Amino acid sequence: MANPATVTKFPGRTILVVDDEEQVRTALTRLLEREGYTVTSAEGPTEGLEILRQQPIKLVISDHNMPDMSGIEFFRLIRERHPHVCRIMLTGDPERETIIRAVNEGEVYRFLPKPWNNTTIRVTVYFAFEAIQLEEENRRLVKALRRQLQFVRTLERDFPYLAALARQEEAELLLAQADRAGEE
Repeated sequence: MANPATVTKFPGRTILVVDDEEQVRTALTRLLEREGYTVTSAEGPTEGLEILRQQPIKLVISDHNMPDMSGIEFFRLIRERHPHVCRIMLTGDPERETIIRAVNEGEVYRFLPKPWNNTTIRVTVYFAFEAIQLEEENRRLVKALRRQLQFVRTLERDFPYLAALARQEEAELLLAQADRAGEE
């Protein structure tokens, strides 16, 4: 029987935790898995980029201060290579300049301090996935709209009289509505 603490409540909600400190990776992984997320971890940005290349990850939570590359540089690379991956930065560095650079260069969704509050992590991750879902739905709707517009253009090109008929019907409908409004 599966351990209820590790049962996935949110299929497809995948998280990559990147931190050079093993205890931080372990603590975050346990916390997020208990919440029902699928979590993968990496010791540093290089390993993290390889995982992103190989697996469908939706959210990355990363430390800022790591040996081989800063979290800002890591997030900038993620933004360039995987633009739809949401990014949350954790750091013990409360410098305002770090925060500004993280937001501007890495387009960070949220910036959270170390040590963190578990409730803050839970809530932030929950709303990050809500934002991801809205962005995915928006992309899907835009794609569907583009297909529909292309279909309409094809129809108008192949059957130019259809557009004229539609405009005539629309005008008649507006006149009928105006007549009813005038009668009231």
